Amino acid sequence: MNLQSHYNITEIANGYSFETDFGLIYELTFLYYPIVNTSDEYCLYMFNIEQIKKGETRKDDKIRTTVEYVLRQFFEDNFNAIIIVLDSFDNRQSIRKRLFDSWFQQSKDSEVEKIEAICFIDDLQLITMLLVGKNNPIRNRIKEDYFDLVKINFYS
Repeated sequence: MNLQSHYNITEIANGYSFETDFGLIYELTFLYYPIVNTSDEYCLYMFNIEQIKKGETRKDDKIRTTVEYVLRQFFEDNFNAIIIVLDSFDNRQSIRKRLFDSWFQQSKDSEVEKIEAICFIDDLQLITMLLVGKNNPIRNRIKEDYFDLVKINFYS
């Protein structure tokens, strides 16, 4: 990942928090997510980005580099994997996906693989992603477990 300057992060329960130059506060959290096939080899975490203190949203590349920094630390420290389920409550999940895709492409990190799948809960379309380290020795097993979750619409 191309790590230009990033915001200072503060450790919080289940993740990190940071404040932007424009006074916005974000929390990046990792929440344990149960998989269909129990495993002692790895854990799956749902990664969330939440704007806690809202304000005028501006293009701010340091938000991207801060998220990259946190994700890089996650993958350097363990063989676990991350799922991302893009919020659909406001029908802006496609916009979130384009932003995340742009960030992922800009990061130029060849060490992390991103796999995407769509599932439906009632009439809501969920865009989901799996992030797993390419050097993870159980990467194929993790991908199989992810697609098992997709098949059952993430337990919904």
